[in-house]
Amino acid sequence: MAEQRPKKLMLIDDEKSFCEVISFALKKEGFEIICFYNAKEALLKIFENLPDLILLDISMPEMNGLELLVHLKKDLGEKCPPILILTNLKYTDSGEAINNDFAKSIGAVGVINKSEDLDELIKKIKNLLNESTN
Repeated sequence: MAEQRPKKLMLIDDEKSFCEVISFALKKEGFEIICFYNAKEALLKIFENLPDLILLDISMPEMNGLELLVHLKKDLGEKCPPILILTNLKYTDSGEAINNDFAKSIGAVGVINKSEDLDELIKKIKNLLNESTN
């Protein structure tokens, strides 16, 4: 049986310390991690680094995560990897609650609160990847 390559995750978040903590934890679990600290850079590099899952922060300078999500869905269409929103925000700028229903309505697979326990966060990511490969 061919050996499975590690799942590639792309983490897009402007908080470098958060990226480092999450990356370290996910690498220990056997994932390959690519980090981008701004949405515009990620948008330019997405085609050469097509991941199995994108972990996307909403609140970022220049281009926020929701704007990036719209670009990715438009540019990649069916080839767009699943996108999981990772945020501490409770509401959008327009006052809409940021929850799984909201995430699904904009084309993401779900939302995870950044302040959630790290083990829970990893468990949710693994579950999502298992669902998307079945």
